[in-house]
Amino acid sequence: MKVVFRESVLSLLPASESALLGHLGGLQPRDWQSLAELFAARLPDFDAVIAMPGAEALAAQVARMRGVPLWPAGEAGDPPPDRGLANPSGPGALLLTVHLGSGEPELAVVEQAAARGVAVRLLGAGVERTSQGARARLLEAGTQVRAAVQLADTPGGLTLERRTPDRWLGGHEPS
Repeated sequence: MKVVFRESVLSLLPASESALLGHLGGLQPRDWQSLAELFAARLPDFDAVIAMPGAEALAAQVARMRGVPLWPAGEAGDPPPDRGLANPSGPGALLLTVHLGSGEPELAVVEQAAARGVAVRLLGAGVERTSQGARARLLEAGTQVRAAVQLADTPGGLTLERRTPDRWLGGHEPS
């Protein structure tokens, strides 16, 4: 499932950030299908999906596959509306983003959602930039991160992360 998305990203490497962002921004809803299937099948339970800007197509597919509500985060990181969690003490919400860089926009949504009584316990990313520290910031806020592709910043451009890859797809939970 992940192979189609992963191969489309790996075909760019080594790449500049602008090339990566241009590629991700040019993907059509059908291009997100394999990643949506992966996330819907392999991520732990969640009660709702929150879509960061740019992740609307991916999030809509995951929400539909899991049968949960979809909430857009909004351009300014607006929290989801006060509605819809079937079990507020349950698994919480999944936040989906296409590109996880510094994690600051995502963390703002996590904090704003918490202020509205919605726990964002899980973040799914198409691409995570491991050199930018988002995972540590989000873990401090109680949000686990699962990324389909992890990329490292190197002098030659973005490359596949080889130091500490996220192995959640292989049945191993990262520490």
